[in-house]
Amino acid sequence: MKKLDIIGENYFGHWTSTRTGCRAVIIKDEKILMSYETKTDQWMLPGGGLEDNESEEECVVREVAEECGILIRPSSCVLELNEYYEEFKWVNRYFFAEVIGETEKALTEQEIEVGMEPRWMPVSEIYRIFSTHQDYDGTDEMRRGIYLRGYTALSELLIERLPETIRKKVSGKKFTLDETGKSGSTVMLFDDCVLKVMGPGMEDEETVEMMRWLSGKVPIPEILSFEKDEGKQYLLMSKVSGIMSCDKYYLEHPEDMVTILADTLKLLWSIDISDCPRDMSLDGELQKAKERVEKGQIDLDDAEPETFGEGGFKDPEELLTWLFEHKPSYEPVLSHGDYCLPNVFIENGKLSGLIDLGNAGIADKWEDIAMCYRSLKHNFDGTYGGKVYADFRPEVLFEKIGIEPDWEKIRYYILLDELF
Repeated sequence: MKKLDIIGENYFGHWTSTRTGCRAVIIKDEKILMSYETKTDQWMLPGGGLEDNESEEECVVREVAEECGILIRPSSCVLELNEYYEEFKWVNRYFFAEVIGETEKALTEQEIEVGMEPRWMPVSEIYRIFSTHQDYDGTDEMRRGIYLRGYTALSELLIERLPETIRKKVSGKKFTLDETGKSGSTVMLFDDCVLKVMGPGMEDEETVEMMRWLSGKVPIPEILSFEKDEGKQYLLMSKVSGIMSCDKYYLEHPEDMVTILADTLKLLWSIDISDCPRDMSLDGELQKAKERVEKGQIDLDDAEPETFGEGGFKDPEELLTWLFEHKPSYEPVLSHGDYCLPNVFIENGKLSGLIDLGNAGIADKWEDIAMCYRSLKHNFDGTYGGKVYADFRPEVLFEKIGIEPDWEKIRYYILLDELF
C-alpha cells in the first residue's frame, strides 16, 4: 500500500486531532461511480468517516450503500492519503471495489439537502474535473480540498490498477487523460507513450496484428506492450509526434490540412491488401450493427440531427433495415476505419502518424471518405469545438483527391456509423 501526504499552507507543523475516512474506487467499462451533489454541482468519490467499532472495509461498504444504493466487495486498502491542515490530520484510505448488488440508499439530511445522487461518469471526465482544484484556491476551499484529494488519489490509482508489466514501464511518469475521442476507452498520455485501457471486446489481438502489419507501410504508433487482465485490455504504444489535423493552426490553414488528408487517403489506397490480416467487410459490419441494435446500445443523442425523427428514420431498427436493403457496390482498399481529423497527426507539413486503428483493415473506399468529409464539415461549422470557421467548403476534399463525390455512398456510410 502506497502512502502520500498533502500538506496545506496553513498547517501548524503538528496535529492534535485526526479522523479516518474510507472511499471506494469503482470502475466499470471505463466509467467510475461518483457521488454528485446536484444542488452544488460538486463531485466526490463515494465514502465517508470511519465509525467506532467498525473496520475500514465495513466502513467503505456501508458508506457506498448509504450514498449510492450499491453493494460492493472492496479490495484491501490500496492507497493512504494523509492531509494536514492547521492542527488537524485527515486520513483518507482508498479501496478498489466491484459491484455485487443494490440496496436502498440512506442519505443524511445534509446529503438530501444538497441533492446527492450516484452517477457513473467517464474516468477521463472526472479526472478533468478534479484537475481544476487550483481554480477554487481562495474562493471555495472545501471544494478545492475535495478535488485536490480526488485528483491526487486517481493519479496514483489509475497507475496502480495496471498489469505489473505495463506498470513497470510507466511508473513514475506523469500523465494526462485524453478526452478527444469517443471510443469509450481511457487514454493515458505520457511524455513518450500512450496507454489505452479498454473493456472487453473493444480491442483484441486482431487489432494488434493489424498494427504490426501496418508498421513500415504507414506511420503509426509502435506497440510497446499488449496485455489482458481481469476482463480489461491494455495497449501501450509509442507516442506519435506532431499535432492533430484539427489543431487550431490547421483549421486556420485548411488548404494545407486537406492536402495532407487527401494524400494520406491515396497512400492507404496504394498499399497492397492481398495479405492484409483483417477484412472489415460491409456484411460483417452490418451484423455488428444488428447486434448493437438488438442489445439497445445505440446512442441517439450522438446521432446527426436529421438521422432520426421527423424527416428521418423512426428508430435504429428502421435504419438498420434500410442499410441491409441498400447495400452499395464494394470497392475494397486499405481503410483506416475511423478516418477523422483527431486521428491524423501532422508534423512539418507532412503526415506524422495515424492513431485509433481499432477498425483498420480491408473496407470500402468510400467509408474513409465519408468519415473524413463529415469530420471536416463539423470541425469547421462549429459542431465540434464550438468555433465556426467561415468560407470553408468540405467538398475541397474531393478536389484534392481528384475524384467525383458519390453522395449516395457517403450518406450510406455516415448512416451506418450512426449505429456504432
